Amino acid sequence: MTDVQTFIVEPGTRELAICTRWRVNAFSVLQASFEQELLSLELFASDHTHGVALIAKVDGEAVGTCLLVEAEIEPNHDVSPWLAGLFVVPEHRRKGAGAVLVRAIEDQARQREFLRLYLYTTEAVGFYAKLGWSVLDRTSWKGLDTALMVRDL
Repeated sequence: MTDVQTFIVEPGTRELAICTRWRVNAFSVLQASFEQELLSLELFASDHTHGVALIAKVDGEAVGTCLLVEAEIEPNHDVSPWLAGLFVVPEHRRKGAGAVLVRAIEDQARQREFLRLYLYTTEAVGFYAKLGWSVLDRTSWKGLDTALMVRDL
């Protein structure tokens, strides 16, 4: 496993723009332009009280991002908080960055004294299960077979 470090994304930084670009390109469900998502992420990153955006770096190079949020986009379940938007650049996948980001978001949730954390996934149930997450429910979300997963902190 490579040496992956995580950092809180701050407003007005180069990292914020990098995370925005990844999110717009990777998550079509956002249905946002780069400018719209940049503004949204800028506002989100300006208050770490209930949530946070993290960026992962390897040797100073940005390789991934993940968010801790109070509400997921159009959730089918009324629960909170959420691990959302896990993204790792393709050339760094399967090298530990995703797991480091998940653990860092879990730590951020614990620091905010949350007892449980939730996420939706359409394709990564096995990945999250290896990290201690459990499937709580299956649902159709945006027309996709989706697992609601939970992790007690």
